[in-house]
Amino acid sequence: MGEARTGAAVPVTTSAPGSTRATLRAIRGVLRRRADRVDAGEMAFRVYAAIMLVIIVVAPVVRVALLWLQHELPQSAAAGDGTVGLVAAALTAVTVLLVLAGAQFGPARADLPQVDLLLTAPVPRWRLLGGPLARGLVLGAFAGAVAAGIVVAARAMRAEFDPGLAVALPLAGAAVGLLAAVAPLLGQLGRRTRAGAAAVLAALVCAQLLGAAAWSAPIDPWSCAARLLVDGAASPLLALAPMGCAIAAAACAPLLASRLRWEDLRAQALRWDTVQTLVVAGDPSAGLARLGSPVRWGRRLRLQPRGGFTASIVQRDLLGIARTPGRSLVGLGGVLGAGSMWAAALGSGGAVDRFAAVSPTGDGLLPFGSAALWGAAALLLAYLSSSAWCRGLAAAAQATGSPSLLPASPAGLMARHLFAPVGLAVIAMVAGAIGGEAIRSLLGSGAGGGAGDGTAWAVLSAALVGCAAVALRAVAALKGTIPMRLLAPVPTPVGDASGINVLLWTLDGPIASVFVGAGLALVWALAQGGGIPPITALVVSGVGLAAVLLWARVRLGRPGG
Repeated sequence: MGEARTGAAVPVTTSAPGSTRATLRAIRGVLRRRADRVDAGEMAFRVYAAIMLVIIVVAPVVRVALLWLQHELPQSAAAGDGTVGLVAAALTAVTVLLVLAGAQFGPARADLPQVDLLLTAPVPRWRLLGGPLARGLVLGAFAGAVAAGIVVAARAMRAEFDPGLAVALPLAGAAVGLLAAVAPLLGQLGRRTRAGAAAVLAALVCAQLLGAAAWSAPIDPWSCAARLLVDGAASPLLALAPMGCAIAAAACAPLLASRLRWEDLRAQALRWDTVQTLVVAGDPSAGLARLGSPVRWGRRLRLQPRGGFTASIVQRDLLGIARTPGRSLVGLGGVLGAGSMWAAALGSGGAVDRFAAVSPTGDGLLPFGSAALWGAAALLLAYLSSSAWCRGLAAAAQATGSPSLLPASPAGLMARHLFAPVGLAVIAMVAGAIGGEAIRSLLGSGAGGGAGDGTAWAVLSAALVGCAAVALRAVAALKGTIPMRLLAPVPTPVGDASGINVLLWTLDGPIASVFVGAGLALVWALAQGGGIPPITALVVSGVGLAAVLLWARVRLGRPGG
């Protein structure tokens, strides 16, 4: 019934399709003229920053990915149904997460002025949201095709180029990317649709994991794409199923967009307008606090503290985690995935003996580059996922500048709020690392040898990574507001570069987690490969963790440090 609202609507006559299109063009022209214009200098700086980002970040990552895939992709005869099932389950699980993320990150969106001026008019909803929706679908298809193209290039580098596969695999990747772009649109339709679609896809994930060995032929688009990704001798006709499903999903996307409610779209636009303003102003914590649905059923849970003061703080943090089951479970899945990535990083270290001779092309450094990438991704994912468990820590950090109502110093209170998230992060990281090692052994890709001591050191290192993730969350919670000196203009020949300072301030936590994760992974990869004693890796990891805690202590005494 949102179309019946007239509070902020613009009178639009829909007697003919031509008049409707002319009216839409006129209104959007007014909105474009009122928007902030980007001058030539700022546009040149953006182009320069994008080119340098591709050269410095994207190109090295793609090169390491190509070298890693060149050595780790299974041979055509060795690609079993178990490997296909795991890859298919991973692709489907990502789609499940995208469906759940549709409540916040849906592709059918518009700015607040357009929502108020256009979406209340009697014009088909799909026509108004067609531009952002089409861009999202194209971006998803492009990303999937590029990822599949990297796999094709890796197989070509080891003389396994197949013309049919070179065409079928990018098409299947584009189809899976298109399905991934449509998935958040389902999540935008409402809680029941979102929960139903996620439940169906989660059941498919379980079926792919449990019945992969019993199925001789893929029965869903993700399994077909996984077969093409893993098996270099797969039939190119397997790309037809993902393409058919993707075309059907793209055709249904306008119909799904037409069912979106005006109130939900306006609430989403207002929320993201607020988040963008806070993030640009250098307060990402306040911006992220605007995301997420309010607590509902968890409010019925009550706490009866037992034990001393520390035990009461831990119980209160656990109650807060239980009151947000959705976010907490998503965080658990993310930390488990981070543990599996950490196991992959250590497995790369175990492969040092296979690439010990450094070739002129630098392939001998491949295990260390692969370990650094896996470690950086693992700690970054653990850092982002554990935020759902650190709400008590964040609340204590916000109250550090005011008189304490509890019998504890600010440092003591922050330390007590670390117990619950650290315990959960350590347990999840260790479980994920053990599961990752078990999967690698099941697929026959483990490093082999020295399983007893190696597993013990791997578990200990995973626990340290979990502690590092929560320590970085404490650093982020104590950040405070951005210092005014970082907002001062920085004149350069290409324009004002003060935005770089704001960006670095905003992303200091993720950037630090990437560097710390890469460093820890390199140290433990050397230990797994026999390059250094494991006790040395343990000492280096302890020093790194102490440095992060010291950073948090400095910020506690001097906010903004």
